[in-house]
Amino acid sequence: MTIASEITRISGNIADAYTAAHDKGATLPQVQNSDNLADCIDTITGASVGITREVSAQGVFQMPSTNFTFSLPSNATDVGDRALYQAFYKCSTLQSVDLSSLTTLSNSLALGEAFLECTAITSVDLSSLTTVTGQSALSQAFSRCTAIQSVDLSSLTTVNGSYAMAAIFQQPTKSSGYGATGAIQSVDLSSLTTVNGTNAMMLAFARNKIQRMDLSSLTTVTGDATMQSAFTECDELSYLDLSSLTTVSGYTSMSGAFYQTAVQTVSFPSLTTVNGYRTMSNLFSKTPLQTLSFPALTSTSFGSNTDQFYNIIGNVTGCTVHFPSNLQSVIGSWSDVLSGFGGTNTTVLFDLPATT
Repeated sequence: MTIASEITRISGNIADAYTAAHDKGATLPQVQNSDNLADCIDTITGASVGITREVSAQGVFQMPSTNFTFSLPSNATDVGDRALYQAFYKCSTLQSVDLSSLTTLSNSLALGEAFLECTAITSVDLSSLTTVTGQSALSQAFSRCTAIQSVDLSSLTTVNGSYAMAAIFQQPTKSSGYGATGAIQSVDLSSLTTVNGTNAMMLAFARNKIQRMDLSSLTTVTGDATMQSAFTECDELSYLDLSSLTTVSGYTSMSGAFYQTAVQTVSFPSLTTVNGYRTMSNLFSKTPLQTLSFPALTSTSFGSNTDQFYNIIGNVTGCTVHFPSNLQSVIGSWSDVLSGFGGTNTTVLFDLPATT
């Protein structure tokens, strides 16, 4: 063995050590030499994730006693079956969650109930997540986390799995009456295009203080109770964009999705298919809705059911509902139309340009 070969071997070992440290979440120094290697290794957090756990004077292994942040390693793009199921349940000192490395969640209960009732969490970073397909992958993940103020889901395009994101940010019902109890005021879902699967986003954001909801890329909602009560009792939600939605199908797939919100004007300019038992029942019940329009519906938009709009504006007073003129002969005699869709002093007009 020559001196040159020994230097080469040591240099290779140092490079491999830095690579391994980076894979475990270490912060790499600008100069990656033997002098800095120990300091680099020290930046690796416990169990390869962003937690510094504590041991009490009695030798008890426990979560930190003061506010801390949880983060995944930078190379973690998915989470395995039940890997973090109920991992931080009722952890009162967890303050923020960085899941920005995740691009997909494809496994069952991967983060199911992971942060349930963690009442100190103020922010959640899921900014790279594009696809959720695992059964209950994010079900109740942040449910009853009453202090969350910001949520980044700006890259999410597809939710496709039973209970995939059911009740993910659901907040508890007020002890008396209804209304928002969560702190979330805004969430970016402007990239979301498809929601599919039984209960996929049921109660997802219920009872939060969301004020605007941009769902302008959403085209398809299919499956039983897919988005049922998704934004129910978000009583500060006054702006809603569903401009690209073309298809809603399935048993109560959007039933009560915007129940008791603050929306006053809603249009479905692209909606051409509404098919399924009470597909949109109670969608805008108990809102101050004044105008509701369906300009793109045609005579072939409906399946065998005739109750897609059952009670869609229940307990709403003075709303005007607009349909294309050529639908009067198709749905004008439906009992839901004749009863004013559950509202009071409802005006149903077939006054929009006829569609073909």
